[in-house]
Amino acid sequence: MRTNSFTNNMRLKTDAELKTILKEKSKYTEQAIQAVIWELEDRNLIEKSEEPYIDPLKEDEISVTVVKESTINNNESNFEEFEKPFLYSKKSIQGFTIFFSTLFGTILLMSNLKVLKKQKARMQVLVFGISYTVLITIILNLYPQILFLSIIFNLIGYGVLVEYYWNKNIGKSFSYKKKQIWIPLIISIAITMLFVFLQFLPQILGV
Repeated sequence: MRTNSFTNNMRLKTDAELKTILKEKSKYTEQAIQAVIWELEDRNLIEKSEEPYIDPLKEDEISVTVVKESTINNNESNFEEFEKPFLYSKKSIQGFTIFFSTLFGTILLMSNLKVLKKQKARMQVLVFGISYTVLITIILNLYPQILFLSIIFNLIGYGVLVEYYWNKNIGKSFSYKKKQIWIPLIISIAITMLFVFLQFLPQILGV
């Protein structure tokens, strides 16, 4: 039986709603579109295909029924739950991890997992981020003379965050909209400047 996490929701949609989602397919996740296609096939509204994913309806062939405002059910659900989520990209996580620390990249990935409602994976990432940061701090204190050691550790941290946790819990080919990084960037810079200030504070005070 062909099902995914969106199947039950699509079965509750009208023919017109399903066609509307398919017509505006660029806004929604591939899994949602696949569930729409399966449901339209089951209703014999489109021809079944052996392919795992195809676009059987061209936009100019989709006839969407216009429902009068007086007949709209106020309890009718919208399509927001099927839209592509806004997530911080892998490049964003890479930049924050390398130029700040693995913990900063961890926070971005945790934010993505929160949007996707993956609480268990979110806690796993948090545990890794804290544990790895503590380990790096200990090693850097033992070998402070080795240049670029922190960058090497941050690159390893990025690899674990993306190649393991992202791919395992989000997926390599997961479709999403890129979320702006300005707010976390400003916060990260402010936190980094604060730590630098505290580090040199004894010298400033002449202690």
